[in-house]
Amino acid sequence: MKFFDQFFGQKKPKQSTEKSQYLPKDSDPKEVLFAKKFIERGGKFIYCEDASATSFYFNQIIEENGWLVDEVESNSPILSSFFKLIPSNKIAKALVLHCEYLIANKGAVLICNRQIQEKKLSELPENLIIIAKANDFKSDVSEAMTAINKKYKHNLPSNITTLNAFDPTKENDFLSYGGNAKHLYLLVQEVN
Repeated sequence: MKFFDQFFGQKKPKQSTEKSQYLPKDSDPKEVLFAKKFIERGGKFIYCEDASATSFYFNQIIEENGWLVDEVESNSPILSSFFKLIPSNKIAKALVLHCEYLIANKGAVLICNRQIQEKKLSELPENLIIIAKANDFKSDVSEAMTAINKKYKHNLPSNITTLNAFDPTKENDFLSYGGNAKHLYLLVQEVN
């Protein structure tokens, strides 16, 4: 019988569809993982298909909070121009800024001196509106720092930090103590 099995092949036993306990578990894509963690921490996540959607949602945020346009500022000339922000002598209620990367496993936003100059988090307004691109997602801090090293090869930024706590009422993690929780809106725009 074994002789014929060599020519005609032996029926293979059916393989189990159960996965081994030793294989890594399927996980969400980093974008979904980030959104879940970000929202759990009190952040407000908004996905925008294009620049007009980004502008629309920005105006919705301003209206929802009852802010005047001159109460919102940005350190970026590009963002100031895009959102038509007018510098004023009023104390800003919100700051609009770009980010470096979005850290999926923490639900955190990585920023540096290119966004906040040399200011400490405590010196920033209580409300931050972050503008990010859909390709800014990184799995973890290590991957983000590697990307920063490549991006700014000869002029590494200083004051690199992550925004971790987004709602003072949810700031119960001892690691965020003194981290100055901010109300954070994140507008993630699809890259065209």
